[in-house]
Amino acid sequence: ANPAAVDEHTILRAWAVKDFAPNCPLYVQILKPENKFHVKFAEHVVCEDEFKFALLANNCLCPAMSTFITLLLHTSRGQEGQESSEEWQRIYGRCSGNEVYHIRLADSKFFGEYEGKSFTYASFHAHKKYGVALVAIGKDEVTGIKLNPGPKHIMRKGDMCFYMAITKEENSAFILAKKQHEKEKSKFNTQPRSTRTHSIIAGAGTVALELQRSRPSNASNHGLLSPPHNSDKRPSIADVMETMEPEYVPIPLDEPSEDEADQHDGRGDVATIDYIQDYPPVQPYIGYTSMVCHLMKEKVPFCCLQLNNPCQHNNFEYAHHYKWPNKSIIVAAEYATPGLYNFIVPLRSQCRPKREINPIVLLLENMPDERFLEAICCFPMVYYMVGSINNLDDLLRAGIIHANNVVVVDKESSKAAAEDYMADSG
Repeated sequence: ANPAAVDEHTILRAWAVKDFAPNCPLYVQILKPENKFHVKFAEHVVCEDEFKFALLANNCLCPAMSTFITLLLHTSRGQEGQESSEEWQRIYGRCSGNEVYHIRLADSKFFGEYEGKSFTYASFHAHKKYGVALVAIGKDEVTGIKLNPGPKHIMRKGDMCFYMAITKEENSAFILAKKQHEKEKSKFNTQPRSTRTHSIIAGAGTVALELQRSRPSNASNHGLLSPPHNSDKRPSIADVMETMEPEYVPIPLDEPSEDEADQHDGRGDVATIDYIQDYPPVQPYIGYTSMVCHLMKEKVPFCCLQLNNPCQHNNFEYAHHYKWPNKSIIVAAEYATPGLYNFIVPLRSQCRPKREINPIVLLLENMPDERFLEAICCFPMVYYMVGSINNLDDLLRAGIIHANNVVVVDKESSKAAAEDYMADSG
């Protein structure tokens, strides 16, 4: 079925439901991002193309991210992949046992001590101390749940804390060990002096055993995975403040350093170039949520966007002629759809270090329109070429031999829905 036609049916159904039951929360699934505007009244809109391309982009940054997301959505004991020789498979399998739980701050042993502190401070130190990830705060039915409210949110007793952990707080080894320790301590005070030594040994053994079970055998303190220590490397995060002070200004995470003075210009020679960090000036469709990215100071001419087309600015015809500092990412697709923009943005996010930016080559079977080129010309090292993944010469021109990742997008013309009615309704 035609995705546009399916979206039209979904939009009409959403309008009908909204007219019939205006106070009923409406959740809508849309195939094409450019159609989100028509259902902006919905409680929440899930766009398949947006989610698909964003997930594919993150797969290029972190192997098998889509598999990890799938494991998180299913109930797991965290034992998948433990026999694998690949470290990332063991990490993914172990962490897939995490689930989302909630508890009121006043009743929490994990987060209760952070009353009056900022959300960022509580999340950081709770993860450092207990290995749990505080991800959201819920106050009441009116305000709903706030995902990562940031340092401006101050933790209160009535806050409902949503966190990710292997098990809920009540069953955590930390809490069980603490209760056991308190029990042994009370027995210690009431027992005769001759039996106190035995109680001390038994109590210490129990606490050590429970804490040991709460973390992987190959992990560091509190079950956290710590990167190798490198004193020469700049810390990845700034200081975490207890409260958001008025004069506090967040420190940029990617400040240019001396070794980043010479940046590659993506055209074959090394030149001094500084990317700016800002919101992209052109949005591909109405309803897109902008994020800060690495951008060129000046827009790249359309002629330079085409990888294999020599122009007055360069005479390159193959990817290896550009001599990029990092390996490229090739995306093979039929059309340059607006959703493809969501693949580029995560790979050009301000969170990515400048020296680790990978060139992106869009291998398209059809020529992209001018609106799409206008949207991508502000990003560094993004190119396109018209060709097919079935053609060996096209793959060689795109740099398949030196590519870091190759992403193949399903053809729009080959998609067929099992049912043409209620196929994509919310």
